[in-house]
Amino acid sequence: MSSQHRDPAITLRVSREIHDAAAARLDELGRTKSAFVQACMTALVADPDTVLPLLEPHWPEPKRWGRPRRSAGSPDHR
Repeated sequence: MSSQHRDPAITLRVSREIHDAAAARLDELGRTKSAFVQACMTALVADPDTVLPLLEPHWPEPKRWGRPRRSAGSPDHR
């Protein structure tokens, strides 16, 4: 059965430290994490030349996909 929601869901993972600090700050401002992500994405679409440079120092390191490589000392290494 397909979702009854009009808009697609988004899932992300962030460190507990960043999550808790951001959630606390947004709570102080009376804002939600969901509204914050929506505002960021809306700002990006509206004015990428301003938003992207602002975010540049905050981009996370790219994550490697797939299984980790076997190390030379592992029993199955050939």
